[in-house]
Amino acid sequence: MRPRLIAAFVLLGLIWGSEWLIGRTLETPPLGLLALRDGMAALVLGALVFMRGVSRPSLRVVTIAAVSGISFAALPAILTIWAAERVSPGLLVVILAMTPLLAALMEGRASGGLLAALVGGIAGTTLLASQGLSFALTQWAGAAALLTDAAMIAASVLWVKRELTDIPVVLLAAIQLASAAVVVALWSFLAEGRSGFDWDRKLVWTEVGLALVGSALALPLYYRLLRSMESFQLTASQWMVTIVGVAEALLLVRQTPGLRLLAGAVVLAASLFALLRTEPGRESPVTIGLTGVSLDEEERSVG
Repeated sequence: MRPRLIAAFVLLGLIWGSEWLIGRTLETPPLGLLALRDGMAALVLGALVFMRGVSRPSLRVVTIAAVSGISFAALPAILTIWAAERVSPGLLVVILAMTPLLAALMEGRASGGLLAALVGGIAGTTLLASQGLSFALTQWAGAAALLTDAAMIAASVLWVKRELTDIPVVLLAAIQLASAAVVVALWSFLAEGRSGFDWDRKLVWTEVGLALVGSALALPLYYRLLRSMESFQLTASQWMVTIVGVAEALLLVRQTPGLRLLAGAVVLAASLFALLRTEPGRESPVTIGLTGVSLDEEERSVG
């Protein structure tokens, strides 16, 4: 994988992993703010589309982009906000870290060395999030919602990669954010009422910054990367978000990471490195040390 792609991938993780630093101080109901952010980003990207003179897309393309915007950005955000009040922070992070594994499973490619890297990423995330991790049975509803989130995101990325690789990424992101803004705004009105839209000038300027960097810049970058990466590789940006978020949290409280956190970071970084090195159709098999037989060979012999 080229250094420029790696740099863009890391930048994406830095952007999305740093959003919580600003968002943690906002007391306004989150759905109304998210609708505002998505709407402003859609307007900015729409203006860029107009200035570039991008040709009008077909109705089919607009429909797929709009629906994928709802399944990728709107519904997962709504479910995550709902689930965050019902699960531990650590469990939330661990379940979302399963997104690359789900993407690989949907493609029928979760085997061999690729499967080891995908599972390793989840294990590393578990270690990183262990301080805030709980597996209480009372969290089942929130956990189910988060698992649905991860599956929707994985399926949406696969759908976009299969159907929308030819349209400009700015246009794709503009349509997705516009449809997401409408759905989130409607849900905010139903769930949060008028309080979800009670904004002051300072809050709006904060959201402008988040809209420009976290949405208008990051989402087109995400889809630009999708054209050169596998879906399970790109969705592993969630692992980068976790690494950045944990590192910034430690810096904020001036805490030295313990051995468990360091071990988690090493496992997660190694898994991410192995995942990004995977080439299409060249996933290496896992070898069973006792027999010297690879899992792929064993599966073929059984078949």
